[in-house]
Amino acid sequence: MFDIRQYRHKEVELERVESLLRVLPGDAIQVLEAGCRDGFITLKLAERYKSITALDLNMPQINHPHVRCMQGDITSLSFPDKSFDLVICTEVLEHIPPVALNKACSELSRVCRRYLLIGVPYCQDLRVHATRCVHCGMINPTTGHVNSFNELRLMSLFGNLPYRIVEYPGRGIYKTNRMSYAIYKRFGFPYGSYEQEEPCINCGKTLERPHLRLPARLICLFAKGLEFLQNKTGPSKSPVWIHVLWDFTEQDSLKYQ
Repeated sequence: MFDIRQYRHKEVELERVESLLRVLPGDAIQVLEAGCRDGFITLKLAERYKSITALDLNMPQINHPHVRCMQGDITSLSFPDKSFDLVICTEVLEHIPPVALNKACSELSRVCRRYLLIGVPYCQDLRVHATRCVHCGMINPTTGHVNSFNELRLMSLFGNLPYRIVEYPGRGIYKTNRMSYAIYKRFGFPYGSYEQEEPCINCGKTLERPHLRLPARLICLFAKGLEFLQNKTGPSKSPVWIHVLWDFTEQDSLKYQ
């Protein structure tokens, strides 16, 4: 069972949060957090800003005088253009269906008056810790991540505009290989992230770890060994996240130079 309180104490998560707080601008008033989840980041924002709109697919339950909770979808935001001084969207875009990703990014930009802060996993290998749903048989990427981002892809989603700050928190991104992935696929992905909160992206049911007989378990253990050697002896670890802060007023000033 996924324990979010335990996850919050992991080093890679601490580094992610520290990076977000470090790059936050100090002169924003109206703030939108698009995809606030359990409100962990929201409450940290409330220590700095006086007016925060916390939005998620399910109505957030965050009790703070500076926070207004709203239910909504970032692919179709109900706010007027340029409603917020600062728009923050982290750990969200990797979950958006690829066909809706451009629309989501366009909506985030539309409601942003000045600062836009985006955080996503960096160069994630979506084959790692994949799962298979025992109910519908569909393969799921780990924790429902259906998009992978590098600098070029992320910047292109926001018009390749110059950014103010970029940071790469965390080290130790994990990779797999074709042989290991093929073996896992053959036997139902026994080492997948079945403790995750996210259900199957196809049928919405809870993911369940497959039960393997001894021969299959030994074959999958061999595949896991290949992964271990690959990551132990391969290139140095790359960042886990990328955080980018744009200042749209700087973009506007460039137009008149």
